[in-house]
Amino acid sequence: MQHHSYVSSEELRALQEMRGYPLITIAMPTHRSFPDNTQDPIRFKNLVRQVRERLHLELSKRDVATVVAQLESLAERIDWAHTLDGLIIFLGAEIERFIYLPITVGERVVVDETFATRDLVVAQEALLRYWVLALSTEKSRLFEGWGDQLIEVESEYFPMLYEGPRTGDPEQPLPGGFGINPSKYRDEHYRHYFRRVDEALRTTIRDPKALVVVIGVVRNRAYFHEVRSGNYEIIAEIDGNIERDSIHQVATSIQPALESYFDRRARAAIVDLGKSIAQGLYTCSLADMWHFSRQGRASLLVVERNYAVAGRWDEQKKSFTIVEDPTEPGVIDDILDDIIEATLMHGGRVEFIRAGMLPSCEHIAMGLRY
Repeated sequence: MQHHSYVSSEELRALQEMRGYPLITIAMPTHRSFPDNTQDPIRFKNLVRQVRERLHLELSKRDVATVVAQLESLAERIDWAHTLDGLIIFLGAEIERFIYLPITVGERVVVDETFATRDLVVAQEALLRYWVLALSTEKSRLFEGWGDQLIEVESEYFPMLYEGPRTGDPEQPLPGGFGINPSKYRDEHYRHYFRRVDEALRTTIRDPKALVVVIGVVRNRAYFHEVRSGNYEIIAEIDGNIERDSIHQVATSIQPALESYFDRRARAAIVDLGKSIAQGLYTCSLADMWHFSRQGRASLLVVERNYAVAGRWDEQKKSFTIVEDPTEPGVIDDILDDIIEATLMHGGRVEFIRAGMLPSCEHIAMGLRY
């Protein structure tokens, strides 16, 4: 049993590639505090009832009873008192997993030949995994973050104390005397220290595409930029000293910077989509997106965060009919989930935006490679 907030790209890909029937996905909003969270187990039982009613139409009573028993057993292992804002359950094909998400999800039950991973994709894109490096000539700290969840890294490297000479330190004073520049001597020790911080950061994150927020006073950030490597992306810099701040204070202080980064990504996606539109390499048709994503033609998919569509695929007409009730026989619970997964599997890019940002199309648009 695995249950955590962050889902790696490898774990997400494994869930997306799983095939079989029935593969069950349950998504529901949850609550972090009492008394609201006392209702969450009850709502989960109602969703299990939906699964049972759905499967009764397609499977034997014995098979349905087996699935329901698994879900009930799983419910007993969920820590309902310590969930976050959303809960996703995957069950089937020897997979039994629940994942706490620091993002609200819509309540739904999906029974299909694939898992419905859209909420995880949204979480990965909307929240992102990132690191916060707090620079200080007392001690530098490192945090690992996903959404509003922040954990301080405590290892052989971090927090990293500065143990070199400094002004006014009776135990390690700066040298003096004729021909000696104490400031230059101190600055070189600072550069050496921040070079060690950079090396420790790279060793810890082990990802050249990692996203890093750097916090520190101007002088310390300047030292760090002189010596840092270039194999991770600094997405924001914040002025200040947080060496004594709590994790909650750090998380609060970086939120505006993260929101600004997400807005930059959304605007860049809209610009790239505009280029595709100008070249005639785009579509607003869900049926076309269905085909093009599977053919590897989708270079960019831009979709509003809360947009979801259930529909029935007509093989003869090669078109979708949007339906209100996703539980009807033959209905694909969430067309977008399949389109998103296929786009990602063929190396396309998916960006989630706020409602109303698309200059053309409604809710969703796809840029094409050819």
